[in-house]
Amino acid sequence: MKRTPLYEKHVALGAQIVPFAGYEMPIQYTSILDEHKTVRENAGLFDVSHMGEIEIKGPEAVALTDQIMSNNVADMKPGTAEYTVMCKEDGGIIDDLFIHYVSKDHIFLVVNASNADKDFAWIKSHERPGAQVTNLSDQYAEIALQGPKAEDIIRKVAEFPVWDLPYFHFGYGKVAGREVMVARTGYTGEDGFEIYTSNQDAPYIWDELLRVGKEFGIKPIGLGARDTLRFEVCYWLYGNELDETINPLEAGQKFVVKFEKDFIGKEALLKAEADGIKRKLVCLKMLEEGGIPRSHFKVFDGSTEIGFVTSGGMLPTAGYVGAMAYVPTSYKVGTKVSVEIRGRKLAAEIIKKPFYKGTSGKKRE
Repeated sequence: MKRTPLYEKHVALGAQIVPFAGYEMPIQYTSILDEHKTVRENAGLFDVSHMGEIEIKGPEAVALTDQIMSNNVADMKPGTAEYTVMCKEDGGIIDDLFIHYVSKDHIFLVVNASNADKDFAWIKSHERPGAQVTNLSDQYAEIALQGPKAEDIIRKVAEFPVWDLPYFHFGYGKVAGREVMVARTGYTGEDGFEIYTSNQDAPYIWDELLRVGKEFGIKPIGLGARDTLRFEVCYWLYGNELDETINPLEAGQKFVVKFEKDFIGKEALLKAEADGIKRKLVCLKMLEEGGIPRSHFKVFDGSTEIGFVTSGGMLPTAGYVGAMAYVPTSYKVGTKVSVEIRGRKLAAEIIKKPFYKGTSGKKRE
């Protein structure tokens, strides 16, 4: 089991440590509910150093990235980031990830921890002259500062104007006197920054952000609240909403599928669209008490099984129990269904996505 460069910090802060994607990670420090509320109202600090980083360099870097990603990379500008999926030939999703366009010959990818080795092998298998692929996952630490007061906090320690970054943009400079890359991105639905730095500098930056953030109510946040925060805003989690048997059109990700260019999986996705998408990802509001819907629980219409839950739980901000689920595309908002929980079918209703809107887009340009 690996440890991030911040492991000792988590232990000192009293975190409950659990195994996750091959790492010993903090699941919570106080309580998931308290940490969730902290990020929605003030700011939270996350260790996400388990995430994978892959670099593509050379004159063919953009062309290679464009070939393997569904989103349009060729039209990106230096200093911009975008969300995308990477598909197999049959349209199934290998991973969802962030592309950072450093320059026309330098692409920096951030991939899911559980998929880092698989992703690297896939991208490496498409390597070509003029595009060198390197796995940098063990060389980077990543700290996420998220919440409505994130900008107030980073202003105290950033030595370049990261507060001027629009959403989905990034830059290089110093934070707390240490060299970093900072992106205005996140996985919580709130405004925030993701800070990439060396393993040796991460502990100092972590301490400084907690120190200067104290007056703004900052707290360290575990993976438990990271999941409830993303769930409320209906962000996808690989292994739950996404996997190699699900395509991005089913997952509601058509906005990252650019059919005007070529990419691996394009033909399969065009055929799937022409044939008609058979299922879609929806939000469910539980109408009956009696349990929490969890991944793979069955969804019914009367006595007919129609789909399955991908994520479920209490929605702290929304104030009720909800779930995300795949159901047939004919099922509209307002339709009543049920979820089987411990042998009982509990009533639910399909509602409009997301459960909570969040504020993260307000800086977008």
